[in-house]
Amino acid sequence: MSFIISYRAITYVSRSSLSGFFFSIIYNNSSYILLQITQRSDIAEYIALALLPLLLEGFIGLIDNDNSLKWLWLPIIFILLTYDHLLSTILFMLFMIIMALFYWHEFRSKLIKLIISMGIVIVATLPVSLQIILTTHQNRIITPIVPDTLQNEALKPSDLFLNSLNNNVPGLLSEVNVGIVVLLCVIFSIWTLKQSSKLGRQLGILGVVFLFLSTNLFPWFIFQHTIMHVLQFPWRFLGIATFCIAYAISVALQNVRGRNIAMIFFILINMVTFNYMHTFCHRNNQVIDYHSVKQYNNYATEAVYTDYMPYQTLHGINKAANFRKASDIHRHIALINGKRIRLSNRQIHPEYDRISYRLTNLIPNKKNQVTLPLLNYGKNYSKDGIKVQQSSKGTTTIIFVPSQPQQHITIYLR
Repeated sequence: MSFIISYRAITYVSRSSLSGFFFSIIYNNSSYILLQITQRSDIAEYIALALLPLLLEGFIGLIDNDNSLKWLWLPIIFILLTYDHLLSTILFMLFMIIMALFYWHEFRSKLIKLIISMGIVIVATLPVSLQIILTTHQNRIITPIVPDTLQNEALKPSDLFLNSLNNNVPGLLSEVNVGIVVLLCVIFSIWTLKQSSKLGRQLGILGVVFLFLSTNLFPWFIFQHTIMHVLQFPWRFLGIATFCIAYAISVALQNVRGRNIAMIFFILINMVTFNYMHTFCHRNNQVIDYHSVKQYNNYATEAVYTDYMPYQTLHGINKAANFRKASDIHRHIALINGKRIRLSNRQIHPEYDRISYRLTNLIPNKKNQVTLPLLNYGKNYSKDGIKVQQSSKGTTTIIFVPSQPQQHITIYLR
């Protein structure tokens, strides 16, 4: 779907199916995109990056003078992004603001469409925005924790260049890169900048700017105590940089004639991708089974981050020092009548809006107090006879009288 979206959107924007083809191949085979579905297993961010071409299509549809409804992609994609990956919404909004400054004169005559777009997004995202407002009003929430300062989390230019040149599969987040294909595209797009279209030149320059923003050459220490710290890692700009560079080079390549050249280009890039995936799957002689869903399940559930937890959960704890340490919540430790007991996976059954526990070591026919390894933002509840409240650590405490030493308890979310 990502290949199809890229091809279709960029074909419209560039008015060239060949540019759409080249963009789709370069963008979707880039190392940063592949990183999201391999090392990071970040499907939400991958989906956001897959939708980015449609965002550009909506933007161009807005400033164009034709009577098409392409501009509707702008609010639609922002709505989807809000429900998919809120941080990408913020990053892409910054990208769109910069683009709007380039086309300010065209925008002045499109204010009605712009106002309609904003209205659609605001109304459609009310369920998310209202929930965020109400939750943060009732609870102080932990913002995403940066393990170090933004300046230190930014990439070293030399590391970015060498890791990209080596097409390195990142083992550490400090090794995130754009890959050799995009690196070569950066060099080639700069060389052909004068021959490119207006939009191609703009995105080519922006691509280099966003590469610069991902490095510690930019004074990130200035923004350490601002809202920008929610980015956590400045290398997140590599996604937009990859997008911009892929567009700039695809426009330059549309002058290439001949199916054989396009096919050779297609094969070479896919060879690089196969090499990248082979390296990832055989790193440290530890083969990752292509057919094992369990591998992805492990990646998705081994994270121990504390982002957006109630503030009191980490009260008195050095957040930076404990950035990658499993808490009692992550280790599924419950407090049953004052006794710490680790719950096994077989005792926990999560669903979409509820989670069930099979509790043991209960005292029958007496009032029991159990603190579950479950966050509580004030909206957790259970069946009649079970009192649910927020503990001093922002988790869920239940008080009830069991009839036997073992009992199933289900906690629901309003």
